[in-house]
Amino acid sequence: MRFRRGKFLVVLAVIVAVFLAWRFVANRGADLAIERLRARGLPTNPAELDVWYKAVPAAENLATPILDASAAYRQPRDTTLTPYVGLLEVPPHAFGPTLAAGWKADLDESSAVFVALATARTRTASRYPVNLKEGFDATFPPYTDLERLVRFLALASLTHAESNLPHDAARDLRDMLLVARSLESNPHLVSQWVRIRMLQTAVNATATSLPRAGAYDADWKSLQTEFARAASVNGLFNGLVGESVLQGAFFHSSPSEFAATLASGGTPAMGTLGSALYIASGLRAVDERFYLDRIAEALDAAQSPFPEGLRKASAQNERVRMEMARPLRGMKIISGMILPALGKSVDQAAWIQANLRAAIAACAVERHRLAHGNQLPASLDELVPAFLDAVPLDPFDGKPLRYRATNDTYVVYSVGADLVDDGGETPRIGEKERATYDIAFRITDRRK
Repeated sequence: MRFRRGKFLVVLAVIVAVFLAWRFVANRGADLAIERLRARGLPTNPAELDVWYKAVPAAENLATPILDASAAYRQPRDTTLTPYVGLLEVPPHAFGPTLAAGWKADLDESSAVFVALATARTRTASRYPVNLKEGFDATFPPYTDLERLVRFLALASLTHAESNLPHDAARDLRDMLLVARSLESNPHLVSQWVRIRMLQTAVNATATSLPRAGAYDADWKSLQTEFARAASVNGLFNGLVGESVLQGAFFHSSPSEFAATLASGGTPAMGTLGSALYIASGLRAVDERFYLDRIAEALDAAQSPFPEGLRKASAQNERVRMEMARPLRGMKIISGMILPALGKSVDQAAWIQANLRAAIAACAVERHRLAHGNQLPASLDELVPAFLDAVPLDPFDGKPLRYRATNDTYVVYSVGADLVDDGGETPRIGEKERATYDIAFRITDRRK
């Protein structure tokens, strides 16, 4: 009996030793993952993130007049007849004087927007009033209001273009890019997705509005410069840095907060029990290390040039997919809730890069046309070096962007994520859907 009890105690001691070793290794693995991020100069907790999101003196802060401009916007009375901010598609050239008068009245209703933007144009650095030390409870910018402002400016550009005011139309387009610029350094992934939508609206509005205005070289050149500046900023990296901290902070939330999340879809008792077992067993530390290692890979992909960054992101996504396919998500409960949503972030960055690079090249095409008696270039190579330092590369395959011209219409395009060259075809309202599409900047309508 005494022998059996001794044997039992030995076995128990071994089990306890193995468990403690496992806990030590698990916790040490998470600690090392945090140390690796910190060695890259990156924040690893909300307080550090608040410092990393650089403060800007009030008198120099771009975010302040942008918020003033968004607050000054007044919704049109009849949005059914208002492009961009309502239900009406941009009408074919040219639309009637009644619509033009209505849109002009909408601009007058929100005239204070332009006053605030005049101040914004004198500023570059931006920090929105957010206290990141609050972590989950931090209040972020009013993204919906900012997107409304950008759509309003697209309407302003179209209205000024039809009023034969090309400089005003180009200014409105630059202001759209200025609103997007105010979010560049914001360490919140949602803010970068909003910024991408803003940039896409600016690209579309440029193709729609500026050719109608009979714009001059200076107008196209200024936009070419602003598109190039926007393309040079790695907003995705900033968003992922913030995401790694704000979402990663959940691993260090209180047991009650953790239990409440685990109880989702079950009972509080199940959440409390599951939380206790998950934390005590060391599985939470293993989960945290997996999360931080994948975030580090995502950051590496975001900092890599295209299309290399896409390949790295694809490999990272596959590692997440395989782990999540295991029973119980490989016990990566928190990672399973967070990482899949981040998986397409680099794809989105490549998508907006394709749009911006196509816009840069298209601005150069327009400048060539103005300098050569309305003659379009036969190829994008003709734009080098007078209007482009080099033909922009397609972020998806690394080859120069494609170009097709017919009479006074043309398209500059990327093959997109499917890597299939569709001749610049993009989805169009009322047309039969295709299996694949390109990403294109298309000019089909200009002032006669």
